[in-house]
Amino acid sequence: MITPRLASMTAILALSAVACKGGGTMAAIPADSTAYYRAQSENIALISAEKDSLIRDLTETTRLITDVSVELATIRSTPATNAPVVGTEGMKVDDRAEVLAKVRQLTARIRQSESRLATTRRRLDSLATSSDSLRSALAVYASTVVALEGMLADQKTTIQTLTDQIGTLTRQNVQLAGEKAVLEDTVTVMDVRENEVYYVIGTKKELMSRGIISEEGGTRFLVFTRTGETLVPAAVLDPAQFTKADRRTLTELAMPKANKDYRVISHHDMAYAETDRMNKGRFRGAMRITAPTAFWAPSKFLIIVEH
Repeated sequence: MITPRLASMTAILALSAVACKGGGTMAAIPADSTAYYRAQSENIALISAEKDSLIRDLTETTRLITDVSVELATIRSTPATNAPVVGTEGMKVDDRAEVLAKVRQLTARIRQSESRLATTRRRLDSLATSSDSLRSALAVYASTVVALEGMLADQKTTIQTLTDQIGTLTRQNVQLAGEKAVLEDTVTVMDVRENEVYYVIGTKKELMSRGIISEEGGTRFLVFTRTGETLVPAAVLDPAQFTKADRRTLTELAMPKANKDYRVISHHDMAYAETDRMNKGRFRGAMRITAPTAFWAPSKFLIIVEH
């Protein structure tokens, strides 16, 4: 977008070009002095060429600076989105690499503009000392150069602001990535822990010797005999005495002996499991868990006794 200041500069350059076409007045040239006339003509032609070249340089530099201003306006007016992190000018974190690339390109073009303006200023100084006829026009050009230098300074400030914003976004992204990794690790650990279950299968004698089950109740008959006792899980269960598994993947448990009966003595509801044969709480063959969440709800420790 060409600003009013840039439009004014362009108009001044055009008017200056037209006003200076005729060069200075070639008065007081002796009629009989061919050499003098030739020297003055050559000087005027040289000055005119220098002036035309200077106008072209200023026009090209003005165009370059205008293009940079348009690009900067485009970057700064990037609309905000629903991205997780947004910069102060609405830049998404995901776009920072693209924006940074544009900023670097614009920085190179600003340096190019600075170089062209420096060259133009040196030529202005040179022409101003060699030609009185161009001084008024050169003064206009000099003011244009000053204005363009001011615009360059503004552009450099904007570039620095954008660069700082990108740096801030990058640091924020690194921090968020670290926090996300820690959070994901925490969630993973919690998820694994939430779904950890334990099971054990063995004879009554074996499980009692390992402190996994105990007997409760019953009636003593004579001195050496006790009947009617109930097998129950121990008050404190050691996970090391069990096989650890994930309830999401533990869908079937094979029994060690196909010709033996087994019974679950922990508080798990067999309504959420199925077996090949079930009779009065005892079953044979594999046990298939059909509803893991409901089945494991009472306890993480599954105890199966062989009979």
